Amino acid sequence: METGILSKLIDKRELKRLIAIMLPLYIANLLHMGMGVTDTLVAGWKGEQDLAAVAMGFSVVGPLLIAVGALLTILNAIISRLRGAGADSKAGIYLNNGKTLALILAVIEIIIIFAASFALQYTTDNHALVQQAQLYTWYAMLGVPANLLMRVICANFEGYGQTRPAMIVAFLGLLANIPLNYALVFGLGPFPALGGPGCGLATAIITWFTCIIMYLLAIGSRRHRERTHQTFAWRRPDWKIVRSIVKLGFPISVATLCELSFFSAVTLIMAPLGETAVSSHQVALNVSGIIFMLPLSLGIAASIRAAYHVGAKRKDAFSALLKTLLTVTYSLVLVLMLATIFFRRDIVSLYTDSQHIINTASTLLIYCAIYQIADATQAIMCGLLRGCHDTAMITWSNLTSYWVIGLPLSCILIRTDFIVPAMGPAGAWVSFIVALTIAAIILTTRFCKTRRKVFAHMESH
Repeated sequence: METGILSKLIDKRELKRLIAIMLPLYIANLLHMGMGVTDTLVAGWKGEQDLAAVAMGFSVVGPLLIAVGALLTILNAIISRLRGAGADSKAGIYLNNGKTLALILAVIEIIIIFAASFALQYTTDNHALVQQAQLYTWYAMLGVPANLLMRVICANFEGYGQTRPAMIVAFLGLLANIPLNYALVFGLGPFPALGGPGCGLATAIITWFTCIIMYLLAIGSRRHRERTHQTFAWRRPDWKIVRSIVKLGFPISVATLCELSFFSAVTLIMAPLGETAVSSHQVALNVSGIIFMLPLSLGIAASIRAAYHVGAKRKDAFSALLKTLLTVTYSLVLVLMLATIFFRRDIVSLYTDSQHIINTASTLLIYCAIYQIADATQAIMCGLLRGCHDTAMITWSNLTSYWVIGLPLSCILIRTDFIVPAMGPAGAWVSFIVALTIAAIILTTRFCKTRRKVFAHMESH
């Protein structure tokens, strides 16, 4: 009986392939988070000003690196769809034009980061801090081209459902990041003591290191060698293909920027409430980010598998993917929700021994657990929509839920008595729950409509 129910909820073949794609991505995402933790720890050991400089500099570089890079993630779904349609020969053409787009985006991103670094002088009167933060951004932006080119190389692997190379490279990057950070921040051997800005230079060096390793893995693989040569061949761009990549990827980029900037803005709104409130909020956000890596990885895996089935016009396989994805996602999220609630004080204690922060952050983790269902839903729906090459609604969903509704609501709940007595940090997390729930509803509704269109197209062929 149990086996019969399970077979209705999970397709074993699809589960095996989904997990094979998702698990290395999940580990790679956690390793990338580890690099950020390393920067924070090493800069903190150097001094408060160095830590503050890294935080300020990253506030400029971080969102742009992630948001602009997100545009190129659509290449994964494009390559997977071509593979499903038996049009592998076109993959190299798309990757080559993706490389051209990456170089164009790199120039634009560097100009924006450089210009934005001068705006840091208006955030504080501490000129020494501003200079350090600016140096951090200038060093970090040296890695921008490598960051974007690596997205293209990753698409070469991930479009074929191979995500282990990204995990291997992320592991090597973290291993190299730890000693290099220490050497550049404190000065070691031939390396000068750069303080906090050294973290930016270490990030740039590690990004180029991982990009080169990823390229060597691709060029050394029989399966991917030919497409890698095609990717980096100097050909005249096909602007029609470049525009098609931008058309599909730009909404993802804007949506990512909306989400990142929303959470950053809420943190700034909370700043006047004091160190305990901000620190507690930051701890809870960090825990939430770690939890989110799971549905995020499932969403990316779903986009790759969905694109393949759409390209192959396999309606039954797409349905099998959907039921398996939903069952696995909500089962894992339920476990994480319960673990977050029951072990919340133990989790927060790993970050600090301050009882005030432990008490406040533990309460915030209850809210964090509540929104995991909505957060996971919007993540996997984004992945499925990417796989169906329907990305426009993702931008409007995030813009509406986060900025039109979420941000004003957070201002009201955190700082005013307009709806209820001022809730402080808890108000921020209530606004997160509302915003993420609205995003999940919008994206689910859109996916249901898109799925009907995709199925109709499959049946007509």
